[in-house]
Amino acid sequence: MKIKYLVIGIMASAFLAGCSLSPTSPKAPLPERAEDIMSWQNEGRVGIRTEQDAISGNFNWQHSPEHYELNIYGPFGQGATRLEGIPGKESRLTYDDKNLTGPSADALLYHELGWHFPVTSVQYWIRGLAAPNSAAEITYQKDGTTPEQILQNGWTITYKEFTELEHLKLPQKMQVTHPPYRVNLIITDWNVQ
Repeated sequence: MKIKYLVIGIMASAFLAGCSLSPTSPKAPLPERAEDIMSWQNEGRVGIRTEQDAISGNFNWQHSPEHYELNIYGPFGQGATRLEGIPGKESRLTYDDKNLTGPSADALLYHELGWHFPVTSVQYWIRGLAAPNSAAEITYQKDGTTPEQILQNGWTITYKEFTELEHLKLPQKMQVTHPPYRVNLIITDWNVQ
């Protein structure tokens, strides 16, 4: 009986040792600047206020040059909304057993929910950048490089806190407003490539 346990112990040790010796692929270095981030995933809390609605919940946003997916959901996954698509091409909005497509995320949100919300610009603002296709007024913090506020296309983006991911400084708490719209984001996790 003792030999049986000894053999099992030796086999388990050999298996675990083999697992720990298996090669791992090297981790890709982080981009040097926020402008160089091509793909990211972040998650956190979101609060959205419009003229008619006030919504709060969690979000998860995955973005790459080929595809984006933004999920907003309440406690225990209730009230899940998904916005996904290919940047610059067709988008899909899924919520309340509806599955709708449109030419852009911005157009879908307006047509279906009546929200004027510039999802195309938010992909830049969430990284602490002004969107490249229109004029912006940027106010910087005392260090002269970290944005404190961006005014662009009638929207005010206020950065309240940043987090550091190695050498990158990325937004952690921010507010995006254009009355009657206000979106508060608290980003609890960043993963960038």
